[in-house]
Amino acid sequence: MSPGNLFTSPTKQQIKQDVTTLHNTPGGFPASNSLYHATSSAAWDGMSKTGGLAPPTMLNQQGIVRKTGEGDQYSAQAGEKNFISFGQGAQGLGTSRAYFQQTANSASYSPHLYSDTQLKTEIDQSKKLLANWNAPEGKAYGDLVDRPRVEARLRHLEAEQSLRTNLPGRETPYPMMFDFNGDKLSAKPMGMGPGEVAVHGPAMFQDNLQRVFVPANKVSDMQSRLNTTLGANHPVQVLSFEGQTKFLEQQRQSLGRTSNNPAHLALRADETVSSNLNANEVKRNYFYNMAGNDMGVPTIS
Repeated sequence: MSPGNLFTSPTKQQIKQDVTTLHNTPGGFPASNSLYHATSSAAWDGMSKTGGLAPPTMLNQQGIVRKTGEGDQYSAQAGEKNFISFGQGAQGLGTSRAYFQQTANSASYSPHLYSDTQLKTEIDQSKKLLANWNAPEGKAYGDLVDRPRVEARLRHLEAEQSLRTNLPGRETPYPMMFDFNGDKLSAKPMGMGPGEVAVHGPAMFQDNLQRVFVPANKVSDMQSRLNTTLGANHPVQVLSFEGQTKFLEQQRQSLGRTSNNPAHLALRADETVSSNLNANEVKRNYFYNMAGNDMGVPTIS
């Protein structure tokens, strides 16, 4: 997917500068020990409180409501995760890129993308489905839709509705990707998406965070956020996602589409995972419809 389709008026000078920065990265980019995680700036308030990323179960313990992300929508079982999902190395960068773009474009990940009418409809439909839920305990439709996951989805949607009511002038959230040095984070392979690993504990910005990638027109905003959280002299680079894309495309053209080229591995994983994520959304909608039909509320979408 072209980054030009995701963001409006990217700054050409910023992109050119970021491509140069990545070309000059010591040790090269992407690094084999780097861990990448894509999310939304809607989660920034929580991250600024914790000082980094934290597993959803830890957020719950601290009373922080998850406002964005995949949650348990596509997990093998319901319930908030006790780990953080990362992409590791070149393939993991590609997986994280796919989630970045999903965050930019899919209301399932970023409910701020719903219009007020769409959001109300989704909430009303979820409430109707739960009110009429009569499936046997533990029943899951297609291993994607069960009562606990519908309840979690409703909480996610209502959190967005609450933000619109209480902070009507808030800045529109945007996607962001973190690049951590993984040496101290004890990542364990998950055997799921390309390069996907799990960290069972917090990933603190201090001492671990190397870079943040955001849309080109949000670089300045992200720099300000980091200055507030980490202090003005922090070493974290803020680069554009468009610049990263251009750098990887240049590297693939220059070094070839081979398994020895990290840029090619990253872009190939991005394409594969993006296709899989889109297919998962179609499947989830199908099984929501199936559940709705069974409960006599077939308007679920």
